[in-house]
Amino acid sequence: MARHELLDNVSHRELRIHRVFRPGHGYDAGVARVFPAEFEALQNEYPLFFMKNRDTGHFEPIALLGFSDEENLYLDNGRWDAYYLPLTIERQPLLIGFQQQDIDGIPTEVPVVHIDLDHPSISETEGELLFLPHGGESEWLERMTSVLMEIHEGHQAIPAFSQTLVGLELIESVSLDLQFRDGSSQNLKGLYAIDESRLAQLGGTALEALHKKGYLRLIYMMLASMPNLSILTERKNRQVMATAS
Repeated sequence: MARHELLDNVSHRELRIHRVFRPGHGYDAGVARVFPAEFEALQNEYPLFFMKNRDTGHFEPIALLGFSDEENLYLDNGRWDAYYLPLTIERQPLLIGFQQQDIDGIPTEVPVVHIDLDHPSISETEGELLFLPHGGESEWLERMTSVLMEIHEGHQAIPAFSQTLVGLELIESVSLDLQFRDGSSQNLKGLYAIDESRLAQLGGTALEALHKKGYLRLIYMMLASMPNLSILTERKNRQVMATAS
């Protein structure tokens, strides 16, 4: 169970972050929420889809990491088996919270850094220091603060992206029927992708509008990521065959 606290250099001065990329160490998730600014790096290694946020109705981009809720096929003997680490994975166990502050006499919700004290990466003996002995932020924490700001900005960018794609009917539901070498199979639902046939039908005006917003590039990067699904399936095949043997 998560236990979030506002990060400060007094209460948490002795804490370190010791990442171990193995099952059971806090990275067991079948998907990672991702953001448009990282699509260029993501498309090379992860299949990119959308999932619908039931609370907002927006379609949010995700990187598929496995074929069940807690299956992460990028965990490999203590390391993350990809060159690029999605921002929402990299930031753990830190997260964005909000705190009301008085700015020019107006109560304003501002983003602040929180820490999940129950995350398995928390240590007092190993790993990256959060704070320097005199109380300043470590280089690692400075990096994570910038990552959290990228995530915050990414959250703000998604609604307009989603609304534009929905308005042009460019998102379609997909169902993945997966067959593995040990004879097992799996049907994965709840994912959405770019509708290529609909994209091909768009006229010049719509395409120009997508291009001006920077969305056409994002669309093609999501489409370019699709071959990674076969690579992810092969990761699963190696796992099931190793288990069978």
